Amino acid sequence: MSSQKVTKCICHDQSFETIKEYAREKNLSTIDGLQKHDFCSNGCQLCSPYVEALLETGQTEFLPGEPFGK
Repeated sequence: MSSQKVTKCICHDQSFETIKEYAREKNLSTIDGLQKHDFCSNGCQLCSPYVEALLETGQTEFLPGEPFGK
């Protein structure tokens, strides 16, 4: 297993920490809200499961595939 962590939305070059802060500032609690603001998860959408997990748990670093195992 890779020791690299998934920490950002690649398409928008936004770290999960930045996404977490933005969601808190804008009072957004869903990925749809973030997508409507064109902030993350509406390019390739590979980060979508990670962003959903971030919004649920506050976690900002993930092992590859971690949100899929829940």
